[in-house]
Amino acid sequence: MKPLIVLLAICYFADCVQLPPNFTKCNRKDPDWKECVLKAAIDGAPQLKQPFPELNIPNLEPFLIPELTIAGSGAVQVTQHFKNSRLYGITNVDIKKLDFDFDKKVIELEGTFPELRIPGEYKFDGRILLLPIVGEGTGETTLKNLHVKTTLNFEEIKKKRKTFINVVSGKLKMVPGFIHFRFDNLFNGDKRLGDNVNQVMNDNWEAIFKDIEESYSELIVQVLTNLVNRFFSKVSVEEAFE
Repeated sequence: MKPLIVLLAICYFADCVQLPPNFTKCNRKDPDWKECVLKAAIDGAPQLKQPFPELNIPNLEPFLIPELTIAGSGAVQVTQHFKNSRLYGITNVDIKKLDFDFDKKVIELEGTFPELRIPGEYKFDGRILLLPIVGEGTGETTLKNLHVKTTLNFEEIKKKRKTFINVVSGKLKMVPGFIHFRFDNLFNGDKRLGDNVNQVMNDNWEAIFKDIEESYSELIVQVLTNLVNRFFSKVSVEEAFE
């Protein structure tokens, strides 16, 4: 397992609010309520390009990641420290499945992100595919056609006779169609060495992905956990699902 340290915003439970009228409500007593939940998610995801302060949800395009540290091994024997990163494309997800199981207290999500871009500032020190890599500057990782299956485990918290959801753990399996790396100013600005290493990384993205997959999976789980917990810190189960 690759150690992953990621700093995201922390949310707290607050007073319950009503679901905005542009978000679909679903009734758990209806026989087609699962289809309703899926449609509500499909309709709601693009709306998150704008902030909803009343729901404790910021603008998700981009989603800000103040700090991210990955200590690699295997093909990526390099300490990667990122800061001031931004995640673009999370609201463009093509959702295929969204299930809430209130008996098992599990949320299952499956879908495809056509493109996720993560630009930001980086600092590297180590080796990738046995090649030395050092430097700091700006860079970007782009994941194309990223298919994900996520399972989020939650607990229910009672407050003022209302029920709130709080995700406590999760796991995710991700399969990208392609990954492109670009890191500027490697080797203190030596363009020839920097271009060569960028090319090697892009030519061998699948081997590199196998080594960083767990860390990026944890990152996306934390982003989704943060989003769900923000939403359900304001909107009760009774309000969301009648």
